[in-house]
Amino acid sequence: MSSMWEDFIDNLKDDAGILVKKELKDLLNSTKEDGEDFIKEQGENMKKYLTQLAKKEITKDQFEGYVLDLKDLTEMEALKMLVDSKARAQRLAKGVTDLVINGVLKLV
Repeated sequence: MSSMWEDFIDNLKDDAGILVKKELKDLLNSTKEDGEDFIKEQGENMKKYLTQLAKKEITKDQFEGYVLDLKDLTEMEALKMLVDSKARAQRLAKGVTDLVINGVLKLV
């Protein structure tokens, strides 16, 4: 059963965004399996922000601000992590930048 954030991503209107949508869903779903609590928490935050945007509880600008904060916080936390966890945190921060800021926000 899909969640509201997944439905929201699926319903974005842009054929060019199909790859972005799949990659974002894969990225966020992978965070719940991560052994690092910080990464799990940030994945849950991103899902929450997407759900709030879908419900129109926040504006596109507010969403973008939250996402940029999440990206910055994840990059700072990555500096403190061990190598393996650090690589996963960096992947999350890069995914947030590439998929959300440069992809999904253009589709909303």
